[in-house]
Amino acid sequence: MDDWYAEWMRATPRCPLPFFSPGIGSCTMQCPQEKKFVFQNDTKGMRCVYQPDEKIQVPLVSIAPTVFEGWTIEDLTRVNPTGATDFTKEKDRFEQALAVAYANIDKQKKIDDAFRDLQSAENAKAESPSAYQTARTAYYTLIKGDTWLNEERERIAASEVAPEIQKYRDAVSAVNVRTREQQKTIDIVNGIKDKVLSLKDDFKYSVNTFGDQLEKVKIQLNMENRSREEAREETWSWIDIGLNVLLVAVLAYAIYSLTRRYFLSRRPRPIPTTTIRIPTYTPPVM
Repeated sequence: MDDWYAEWMRATPRCPLPFFSPGIGSCTMQCPQEKKFVFQNDTKGMRCVYQPDEKIQVPLVSIAPTVFEGWTIEDLTRVNPTGATDFTKEKDRFEQALAVAYANIDKQKKIDDAFRDLQSAENAKAESPSAYQTARTAYYTLIKGDTWLNEERERIAASEVAPEIQKYRDAVSAVNVRTREQQKTIDIVNGIKDKVLSLKDDFKYSVNTFGDQLEKVKIQLNMENRSREEAREETWSWIDIGLNVLLVAVLAYAIYSLTRRYFLSRRPRPIPTTTIRIPTYTPPVM
């Protein structure tokens, strides 16, 4: 943005203050409206005309705009003294001619004209406050002299500008207070953030440590489970052996019993004898 603005300043022809451009390719002095002079441009040329009496006029000379960095004749003089010569000469000529023309106006007539303009402007103050202010300035300058204008500016600055400046200062102060409060909040948040990150690292370390311990416990449990399974398998192997031995013993006993019965059934049986027992008589005792 600054580069663009500087390039525009160096490439754009314009009028140095207090000159203004009434049209393309022309620079003239501004007519002092506070003294009731207005700008006119017709077949008679450009001039400043006194409104209450248009016979009183100050001719204007047109000068071509020039390219320079700045806004005033002083700025132009610093960068291009030769180019500023025409503007300086025309400014001096116009001010002298205006002073002569204004001196030829009767002071009381000036006051009467300014008072009538002030009354007219006051009636239309709501519609055109700037016209009222111009008429008021012209009238009181005639009555109280040029020092009144400076006093009026100081009064306006104290009554209107100063409160606005104070509001601006208050607003800037409030912004600074909010900025400091926000900075405190940012510092607190950053402190909490650092603590959270520290806790996060500690928690991560604790989780990793707990994970390692858990993995060790898991390995230990797997080893114990494997040992139990091996012991269980060994126990069942002894039970299987015992059952097999018992089964073999039962089968052997069964074979033995069957074989014994078989051989006993093949042996001849003895003829049974009958024994007759004769009862013995026993005499009674007398």
